Amino acid sequence: MRRKITFSFLTVIVISSLLILLLTLTCIYFFVFSKNKVMTDYPPNFTLSFGLHIGFQNDEVSVNKKGQQLLKDRNAWIQILDTNGNEVYELYKPEDAPMHYSPAQIVHSHMYPDTIDGYTLFVASPSNNKNLSYIIGFPSTEISKHTFEHESNLFALVIKFTLLVLLVSIIVFIITGNIFGNKLTNPVVRIVEGVELLSQKKYGIQYDEKGIYSKVFGSLNMLGENLKLSERERQKNERMREEWIANISHDLKTPLSTIKGYSEVLSDSGYHISKEEIILYSDIISKKVIYMEEMIEELRLNEKLKHNVMTLHKTKNNLTKFLRSIVVDILNDPNYSGRTINFNTPEEVIEYYFDQKLMKRAIENLLFNALIHNDQEADVIVNLYKQEKITIEITDLGRGIREEDVEKLFNRYYRGTNTKDHKGSGLGLSIAKEVIEAHQGEITVDSQLNIGTTIRITL
Repeated sequence: MRRKITFSFLTVIVISSLLILLLTLTCIYFFVFSKNKVMTDYPPNFTLSFGLHIGFQNDEVSVNKKGQQLLKDRNAWIQILDTNGNEVYELYKPEDAPMHYSPAQIVHSHMYPDTIDGYTLFVASPSNNKNLSYIIGFPSTEISKHTFEHESNLFALVIKFTLLVLLVSIIVFIITGNIFGNKLTNPVVRIVEGVELLSQKKYGIQYDEKGIYSKVFGSLNMLGENLKLSERERQKNERMREEWIANISHDLKTPLSTIKGYSEVLSDSGYHISKEEIILYSDIISKKVIYMEEMIEELRLNEKLKHNVMTLHKTKNNLTKFLRSIVVDILNDPNYSGRTINFNTPEEVIEYYFDQKLMKRAIENLLFNALIHNDQEADVIVNLYKQEKITIEITDLGRGIREEDVEKLFNRYYRGTNTKDHKGSGLGLSIAKEVIEAHQGEITVDSQLNIGTTIRITL
């Protein structure tokens, strides 16, 4: 872009310089050299060339027919004088024209207008007879004479030439500056207006990507598209966040209502409670409190991971043994004792530095997600292998996930399961992703409806 603008400036300078030179030479030509141009209808030239129409035969003077017609067309008249200033021939002469002219009268008539009332006179001599002279009179309403005084010194000429060049330069630069200014500034104005529209969240305008600022307009179009997509994503996230808050509030209110109800029963002195009921109600309250603590802990952990303030306590551990123990613990849970989790690995020892507590949280979240969101008959397969990198694959042969839901699976505010079917903060997958990324790992998802889902961790 910088080269284009520089080239445009240089082009304007070159064109302006050429125009100034051309116009200056044109003015000089018209005002100086054109004085030497012969114009046959110019009265002095007409008078000088009219001698060609004057004839001499047997000491008699006459004007040929063409000359007579020329005089008639110009409403002019002629007097031919001898060496003494006496008239020897006339044609169309006015009545008050004298028949004799002194040398002083001839000079005066040639220099000043209206020496004969209503006429401007020009004097010449035929080229073929220097003993005669002639006067041609033109109507003063058509031809007149004026006398001008001027300095002919070099300084005056330089001043005039300088003023001429200055005037031509001003005119040229005004014209070229206006043309180039519009070409340069109009796109800038459009760019500024485009930025203002983007700041007002008006993203639908598309600009033609041409001219000096073609790349800028292209970037502006791309920025508008990106902002439009970002705004849609922001609105979508905002709706998801509001829905997520509503779900969290509901999930917290449910155990709170249970705790409140049983607490009121236990504190009611008018109601007889057996020892067995006290133990039962206390156990229910305890479980609800633990559930709420776990949910609050997930929220707290999510915020720490979100703002990168979580300190990792990495130690060198055997991933094979670590994953096998997680699978065993889940299957020993009465809620999942009837499920099948197949753990496969070609190596008994695959060592890696990681935070055991956080990594366990991440793997458990992924496994629980595979178990909870699929039918009882759906098997879960865990594969661990090491090639260039360590790879952990958690595959379920279950319902699968829609393509549009895969993209938001790890979103903090996304809950793919209704709270009636599954209680929790909905932050499990988000926490898992952030834990893996905190270990400089990568997590991806492949899923097909009614076939299953594979979550792949690369460390």
